Amino acid sequence: MTRDMTQGNITGHMLAYAVPLVFGNLFQQLYHTVDSVVVGQFNGKEALAAIGAAGPVMNILIFLIVGISMGSSILMAEYFGAKDYESLRKEMATSLAAGFLLTAVLTVVSVWGSGLFVRLTRTPVEIAPLAADYLRIVSAGLFFTFLYNILSAGLRAVGDSRAPLYVLILTTLVNVALDLLLVGCCKMGVYGAAIATVTAQAVSALALLGYLFFRARILWIPLSELRISREFLKKTIDFSSVSALQQTMLYLGRLLVQSGVNSLGVDAVAAFNAVSIADSYILAPGDSLAASMTTFAAQNKGAGTGERIEKGLKTMLCMAEIYVCLAAVIVFTKSRWILGIFLKPQETAALAFGLSYLLPMSLGYVLTGITNTFQGYFRGIGNLKITLRATLLQIPIRVTVTYLLLSTIGLQAVAVGTIIGWSCMAVFQYFCYRKWGIHKTVA
Repeated sequence: MTRDMTQGNITGHMLAYAVPLVFGNLFQQLYHTVDSVVVGQFNGKEALAAIGAAGPVMNILIFLIVGISMGSSILMAEYFGAKDYESLRKEMATSLAAGFLLTAVLTVVSVWGSGLFVRLTRTPVEIAPLAADYLRIVSAGLFFTFLYNILSAGLRAVGDSRAPLYVLILTTLVNVALDLLLVGCCKMGVYGAAIATVTAQAVSALALLGYLFFRARILWIPLSELRISREFLKKTIDFSSVSALQQTMLYLGRLLVQSGVNSLGVDAVAAFNAVSIADSYILAPGDSLAASMTTFAAQNKGAGTGERIEKGLKTMLCMAEIYVCLAAVIVFTKSRWILGIFLKPQETAALAFGLSYLLPMSLGYVLTGITNTFQGYFRGIGNLKITLRATLLQIPIRVTVTYLLLSTIGLQAVAVGTIIGWSCMAVFQYFCYRKWGIHKTVA
């Protein structure tokens, strides 16, 4: 079901669009968490740490794909807002064809270089082989990951945030069932978790293909029309390259931090995997609200209604801050319970590492209501260079502070570095908004 956000109640549009995205992101996180929870409970902290060590490398590959999809989604939302449906379909066809080629290259590189990537991140030797094997198997399913993400991007561009949610619910259930079967019953450990993940990715891609064919024909591209348009490829590259670079830099920073944490030993790696998953759940609704801001701004930019974008920004800032403040209170008061989901009570050293991170980090979540909303705003109005610069500012700060403090305060250094990085990012974004926001052109 499409949603035209260029008319009608702003808050109503944003909530109706964002709520399915919030649940979708939570299921997306659950989808990735199941591997860690099941493997951690059935196979212990070494297997949990192996999946955690492979995660940052896998995330770089995934967020290259997400960056491509994000850039394409902004363009498709603009065309939809302008009622230019022919350009919308050409953009979809070009993104699919070009994305398939890039994904093929990424798959070959990742499968071939899995062992090298794991060694470069200083993964402890006792878990390195498991981490490399997990990464190799999951990388083989990148094609399905791309297909799901680009189809979801198209649907969200035209205001349909429900279909991706329904598909995620289905595939999460598939992943849970396969994890319990392959890891719990068949005792396949990280190998079973990786196979379950790839199978679920395939189900998600095929389910969305079916949905487009039967219910969203505006985005259905038959094979005869699946070709790259040079005109649209240039626009797609201009938008997607910036988004992909930004997402890659974000997770390159995560990879560098993971490398530092790996030097602290298996307990720290297991704890960091657990708190990173907790982070992803806390931040996922904020990411969804930012995505709602992006689609709202892009559609209204296409329709030429800049004043609605400014009203939408203020509305979204309020919504985002209400959420992150509530989340901060929950994490601060329930940190030990959260860690107990992933770690066994007797793993006291790993639990201590996790608590030293989550308690200060809960206070930093408040900053993300500002940073995420402004990221969504700048993406939506097409000023992706600001979103990239904001990331390029905060990532080096985060990594540098982490490495400076890691030997003295352990895993807590990651939280301190992240909070300082977010603070600098928020100040920079506000300065850019005052100088280059769309209000300058509609005042």
